[in-house]
Amino acid sequence: MRAGIATPEFALSNDGQLLVLDRFDFVEREDGSIERLGFEDIAALAGLRVRDTLSDRKYQGSYQAIAELLKQLQLPCENLQRFFEQVAFSVMVRNGDAHLKNFGLLYRSAADAWLAPMYDVVTTSIYRYTRYEGGPELEDKTMALKLLRGRRQTRAYPTSDELMAFGRSICSVAKPETAMQNIAQAMTETLQQAKRDERIPSALRSAMSTAWEAGMAYANLDRMRCGVG
Repeated sequence: MRAGIATPEFALSNDGQLLVLDRFDFVEREDGSIERLGFEDIAALAGLRVRDTLSDRKYQGSYQAIAELLKQLQLPCENLQRFFEQVAFSVMVRNGDAHLKNFGLLYRSAADAWLAPMYDVVTTSIYRYTRYEGGPELEDKTMALKLLRGRRQTRAYPTSDELMAFGRSICSVAKPETAMQNIAQAMTETLQQAKRDERIPSALRSAMSTAWEAGMAYANLDRMRCGVG
């Protein structure tokens, strides 16, 4: 929200153990009644039936393919701007789980649809996992999807130049660096606020700060503050 990206309303519980979110597919009308919006995630819109036995399908594809799907659906152009902001945010906070089911559309009809708020974002790089019981602990160092189409493309996090090129050429964003600067500034403010929040353990805050350093560097905040470029 600090970065200007639409999200559901949310709050951290008093004991710091729960994140409570409002449903973003319910909208209160002026008369106080509740409107239920339609919702489809990108995996469903792409024709992928993702069940427990086929869960890996949500990790197939690229962010470029999602952008192209949004264009095919003829959504207003600001939706591509918002999609770029969501991708950039996941890259910069090192969220390696931004898969096909973590992007979606809200709609009232086929002619009235828009990109859903950003949801289910986690700094996955600070957690360790094992591929099998008793196996070695591994780090999450890659994105959930490739940035661009192509067999030679990888899930490695892009450089700042690659991310800006994605914004300009794929999402038609005139100044992707502005969105990245807003995100970096919001990350800086969030870390500062976290220092004053007793619900956040110091070890977790330290791990998040370390993980976010590389992401905040995408925006080159020192250069922005000096008015260069």
